[in-house]
Amino acid sequence: MSDLIEPDYEAAADSRDLETGGIAVGLGQDTRGTLDESIAATLKRDVTQINSRLKQVVYPHFPFGNAAVQTETGETLSGSTSDSADLWAPLCFSILYALALSRGKSLFSSIFVLAWAALLAMGIHLKVSKGRVAAQNSLFANISGCGYCIFPQVLCVVLSIYLYPVVARPLPISGARSFVVTFLRLVTFALCSVWSCKAAFVVTGAQDAVERYPLILILAGLAWLPVVL
Repeated sequence: MSDLIEPDYEAAADSRDLETGGIAVGLGQDTRGTLDESIAATLKRDVTQINSRLKQVVYPHFPFGNAAVQTETGETLSGSTSDSADLWAPLCFSILYALALSRGKSLFSSIFVLAWAALLAMGIHLKVSKGRVAAQNSLFANISGCGYCIFPQVLCVVLSIYLYPVVARPLPISGARSFVVTFLRLVTFALCSVWSCKAAFVVTGAQDAVERYPLILILAGLAWLPVVL
């Protein structure tokens, strides 16, 4: 019975794969349906795909990493149509960012909307400013590419809000604890801002100051919130 109701993607995926040079699977279009697999298997596959794309555009551009690693990010992360845009990663990162920054308070919805407003603003800016890669992409594809680049901001929030206060807790003087936490937050802010901006410049093809400045402003703003909240 499952063979009758399960969508058959294999033939279509093969034809797309031939037309695009093997890009279809990389864009998240599977060669089978998901009606007969467990939720755990689906989640595992999605997490694996997100991690593989992070390896392509985010991980190599850590400030102390090998920034010379380049991939065809325009095809793998921000396809030319909205159908190929992957919004699962931006959604997951926005939820994690809002959860960590709100710390169980009633700020979750506001921070979640703020994160998506930031992604929307970057997507519209890239569409208007005609970036080298982004000019050929849809709005959703631009949001997808920028959504992966807020991963460093998620790490910044988790480290600043949860880890650094624990690290500084053994210090006997409250002023010293506050100084250590603030110093670590500022260092993390700088590193994560540079990291995410370098990744965003690659995935969007932003080259001049007009294209890059709004991206820097928005990404640095997201990284600055855990420093002041």
